[in-house]
This record gives sequence, C-alpha cells and structure tokens, in this order.
Amino acid sequence: MGGLSICADIANEFKDRRSFGQVDLTYFNAWPEQNRGYNSLPDTAERIRVFNAALVAIEKLNPDLILIACNTLSILYPQTPFAGTTDVPVVGIVDFGVQMVYEHMVATPDSQAIILGTLTTVTSETHKKGLIEKGIAPERIIGQPCDQLATRIESGPGEEAVGQMMDGFLTEAAAKIDRNDAPVYAVFCCTHFEYAWDLFDHWLGHHIGDNVTILNPNTAMSSYVLDQYPEGRVAETNVTLTVLSRITWHDNKVIAIAEALSTVSPLTAEALKNYRQDPELFTF
Repeated sequence: MGGLSICADIANEFKDRRSFGQVDLTYFNAWPEQNRGYNSLPDTAERIRVFNAALVAIEKLNPDLILIACNTLSILYPQTPFAGTTDVPVVGIVDFGVQMVYEHMVATPDSQAIILGTLTTVTSETHKKGLIEKGIAPERIIGQPCDQLATRIESGPGEEAVGQMMDGFLTEAAAKIDRNDAPVYAVFCCTHFEYAWDLFDHWLGHHIGDNVTILNPNTAMSSYVLDQYPEGRVAETNVTLTVLSRITWHDNKVIAIAEALSTVSPLTAEALKNYRQDPELFTF
C-alpha cells in the first residue's frame, strides 16, 4: 500500500495542473499471496519470477507508463525478462532516491545518510552502490533495515506498535552514526514510511538529535511524472482511479491507509475503499 501515497499525489496534481481532459490511473497491487509478500519468498530468483508475472499482467492493461512505486520491486526490475522485452516506459523509484540523497550530500560534504527500508532493499545496498558510483564516500552511507515495519504501518501508521518498532530500529541506526554534529539525512527508502512521518520525526529526533532531515523520494517520483506535461492546457481534468489487487486487504488496513490518504486525495482514498480484488489478476 506504500505506493498509494505516490498515486495520491499524482491524482491530486493532475487535477490541478489541467494537462489533459481525461487521466485514467490504475494502481496495481503486485503483492503475490495472501499472507506472503516478496520479502518472504525463498530467494531472489523466485521474487524475480513472481514480479515478472505481475508485469506481464500490467502490460495487458495497455499503460502509457509503468511506475514501480516500491523500492524492493524497483531493485528487482532490471533482472526480470520483462525489462528486456517491453516497449512500455518503466520507471522505478530507486533512482529518484539515489539522486535526491546525492544532491543533499554534495551540498553538505560532512553529512551522513541513513538508508531506511525493508530488509531486501537495505541488504541489497542498491542505494549505497548508486551513491558510491556518484562519488559519495561509503563511510558516509549507513544502512538500517526496518524489517516488517511496512506491514505494521499498514495496520495503522500512528499505532503504538509502530513507534515501538521505530524506537528499536533507530536505536540501532544511531549507534552507527559518527557523532560529529554534522547533518544527517534519514532517507525513506520504503514508500510506506511517508504514512508514519510524524512518528519517524519524533524518534529520529529522540535518538539522533535536531540535525536530522527526512528525505522522501516519493515526492520526486510523482513530480517526475507531472513535470513531463505542461500546465493549463484544458479547462478541467477528469481523473479516474482503479485499484486492483490479487489479495484481499483486511478492512483495518484499508480504513487506516484510506484515512491517511484522504487529506491529500479523497479520490485515492475512495478508490482504495472500493478496490477490485481478483485472485486471477496475475498467475505464477
């Protein structure tokens, strides 16, 4: 459900920018099985195989553009057979995160960055490798996996259990930081983390101090899409949004995330509440 925060931004801004008379958005949930996501699959080869099946199904919807609004799946994408055969433009979120962090770290040469994400995202070191390739010293980049935090956030971004998990993860992250009072960038390398921004802000301040700035690549991805089109071309834009899922989302998750989305995009919140569940959405 993390990518819905990006979807909400895009839906809201397309309406305001008035680039087209009609914009049709589809949010395709690529979660494979009811109680097992990609991080629970046995190995990378199986993750690639399953995600490739989802991409093949997405292409059948005839999209103009595919956004992979998930860091874990963006890391897998280049290894899928689909990546070598599709004619549809595909954009992953990882490159936006790397570029955002790079620009901030170049501007503050004594800074450090904490890569916060799922176990798969952080242990792959994809963001770290991308930053090193751009010239950032490896010791300035700290990886902090937050295993299962995204799943917990879905059940309620403000719940006490979410804060307890953050407390533990950020205690670990703080121990890895070079304590020199230099700027620290905490990077949301999981799209879910935006929903729990206030809690992150609290626990980051508690464990690291006032010199922490949160960087959220979600906004960079939505801006990328919107900036491709000129503003004010039409008098009004009608936006439709369909949410598709192979699995059934528990009611408490739908209610919690819809509430978090409602202030940004009521359209997205309503589409989530009325999502279409199809066990045959993709097969593998």
